[in-house]
Amino acid sequence: MANDPERAVGLRQVLSKVPFAALNLGWEDVNENPGRKSAVLVPLFPREGEPFLLLVERSDSLRHHPGQLAFPGGVREEQDRGPVETALREFTEETGIPADKVEILGALPEVRAYSSGFTLFPVVGYLPLGVRSGDLSPDSREVKNVLEVPLRELEGSPRMETFTWKGHVHHYPVYQVGGGVTLWGATAWIILNLIRSLQRQETRASSCP
Repeated sequence: MANDPERAVGLRQVLSKVPFAALNLGWEDVNENPGRKSAVLVPLFPREGEPFLLLVERSDSLRHHPGQLAFPGGVREEQDRGPVETALREFTEETGIPADKVEILGALPEVRAYSSGFTLFPVVGYLPLGVRSGDLSPDSREVKNVLEVPLRELEGSPRMETFTWKGHVHHYPVYQVGGGVTLWGATAWIILNLIRSLQRQETRASSCP
């Protein structure tokens, strides 16, 4: 990446389309939102001039969403001033990558996960130096595996499925990527809103099982 400045500039121009709304939001500003407050980092990084996403496979021993593929993140803690601080803290705890390696690009609409009662606030970050195997030291108590997914594999339209909660029907996207990997629920909604924002399309708050 560093040896190809033109591709680096092009990648930054693409990522500059992520909306900056809500970056200065404090947790005290979102008290009216339902659900337990949490934040995730949506980590983008370059590989040969192409954007990749970093995801984690959650440990099977976790209470909420065990074994699922997700973005690094978790519930707010008392010292966190807002979603950005929560997302960066959790990202470092789960992957071992220092927060100062991340450039914050923007924020995406929140997602309500009904099964766990969480409302997730996605913060989009960029790791300009990329990710190497030596950079990762995942917390084995929370993370079973780390996955790297090319963004281009997610640019097509996902399959839409439905679930019913308290008599209301909700829709959520499902992505199939290489190796038979399935991305669904809150993670898939965040990806769909990320793709829409990069394509200058409307994004919206959403819900999932």
